[in-house]
Amino acid sequence: MAHRDPVAPLLSVEAYARLPDDPRWRDELSRGRLVREPGPGHEHGRIQVRLGGRLERFVAEQQLGYVTVESGFVLERDPDTVRGPDVAFVARERYGDRLPTRWPEFAPDLAVEILSPSDRLSRMVEKVAQYLGAGTRLVWLIDPAERIAVIYRSATAVRVLREDEELEGEDVVPGFRCPLAELLD
Repeated sequence: MAHRDPVAPLLSVEAYARLPDDPRWRDELSRGRLVREPGPGHEHGRIQVRLGGRLERFVAEQQLGYVTVESGFVLERDPDTVRGPDVAFVARERYGDRLPTRWPEFAPDLAVEILSPSDRLSRMVEKVAQYLGAGTRLVWLIDPAERIAVIYRSATAVRVLREDEELEGEDVVPGFRCPLAELLD
């Protein structure tokens, strides 16, 4: 379960970057508040690697941009938000010839979150809203327990895929397709 200290002072991106790493936790910054949660389990990691690997191969072959896992993006300022999607894609035209060395101050084009047993739906809805609000064009929320994926184009353009359907890159990662069942099995 994520933990947020309601009385701690708000952190900036710069103060957040100076915090020491602690391998027991995954940290993000949401509207100036440190959000700390336990690391994901093996099922989560397996799905992340399967999807990230497929997406990376496709994006590299098509020279579309870059794919990351758990890499931060500055989504909001004052108060600051840094989110690290489980898998993300950024189109080449958004960053030029050089990858950012730290957290870019823009949202990924595609953000993927994989639900873990400890995740709360309210926290995931908050993340999706932050991605969309910052300009992410497509969000995939994968729920291994329910064997579904929820696809967001906006707060109102939402659809649910069952395990016998395919994730599609649509106009964000044109031509990318991946059967959901192959990620979950």
